[in-house]
Amino acid sequence: MLSSPWWGELVAEPGWGWASLAPDEVESLGGEGEELLEEVVAGLEQRDAEQILAATARVSLQRAIDVLALAGDDEEESEPGALAELVAFCARATAYWAEKTGEGTRGDGAAFFAWLGDVKEDDEFLDRLHDEVTGWERRTGRGPVEEGPRLWETFGVASGLPARAVRGVHRLRALHVSARTRPLAAGVRRWAARPTALLMGDVMGYFAERGTLETPGRIVERISGSLDEAARDAALRGEPLVVLAHSMGANIVHDVLSHFRPDVRVDLLVTVGTQVGLFEELKLFASSDHKVPNARCPKVAALQNVGRWLNVLDRSDPLAFAAAPVFAGAEDLVFRTGAWWAHGGYLTSCDFHARLARRVGRPT
Repeated sequence: MLSSPWWGELVAEPGWGWASLAPDEVESLGGEGEELLEEVVAGLEQRDAEQILAATARVSLQRAIDVLALAGDDEEESEPGALAELVAFCARATAYWAEKTGEGTRGDGAAFFAWLGDVKEDDEFLDRLHDEVTGWERRTGRGPVEEGPRLWETFGVASGLPARAVRGVHRLRALHVSARTRPLAAGVRRWAARPTALLMGDVMGYFAERGTLETPGRIVERISGSLDEAARDAALRGEPLVVLAHSMGANIVHDVLSHFRPDVRVDLLVTVGTQVGLFEELKLFASSDHKVPNARCPKVAALQNVGRWLNVLDRSDPLAFAAAPVFAGAEDLVFRTGAWWAHGGYLTSCDFHARLARRVGRPT
């Protein structure tokens, strides 16, 4: 007899019909200038790579300042106090940028800072930025009376650009990749967001309504009743009781067998694409013992009411976790679904069922 208990409708439905899933169109925190910056970076030729600060500043001075701050990423390679000085200068430069542009403006490059039109190379940009910031501070009374040494002298300049600013260059180069891959990444996210949200909803809904031994929740009662029915049918037929559980269903089955119904005997338990190992590490099950692992008990003891436990996972499935490192008696097996969304590709694969049948035919 094949029984497939459905418990999903017992979990609360989303009140706004999944409105919390990220919409396709939403205003960017960076504003319109972010798209302009991406266009410039994507259009840079290889020969312009060493002048990326100047090219960036012509579109977004603020972003160029941000990249400059990354030059001090590795304090061990800097002179004592140089990192603090660089951060302080970038803060001053940001204040200069903010007052000049104001809030809610389109772009913040050459259209607002005419001097950027005369800057072609990074060393020119650094010197001019220093002069503009200190001059603005002097006029407004915000800066020191006496001008100290330029920061680039403190850090040491290689071809006009502090060597560690290459981290900032890489960050900008990543925008080029982002501009090209964003449509694909957004498509993947939209496709995967709903099943991931469903799993999260199932997890939170189940644990919120799991109940106790005295008053078990509706999901526990439904799964328990189905196990009882399957066990009676297997006994009448003289067949073993086999339980196949996928994803959150496996977590529920483990919770039921380990705590609510240890009296139910399962000959073979097969968990597929599941988080049982992770949930036990987080001690989320009703039977979880916070004292395990310890020196005398490195793993959770094997379930006495389960004859054999196979845990199947696809390494490309982000929602599948191993069980053998956590549970004594669990056997981890890898199966390549070949599916784009591996988490949903196990049970729909004929090869999976054929391989599982061959595997369980072997003696333990």
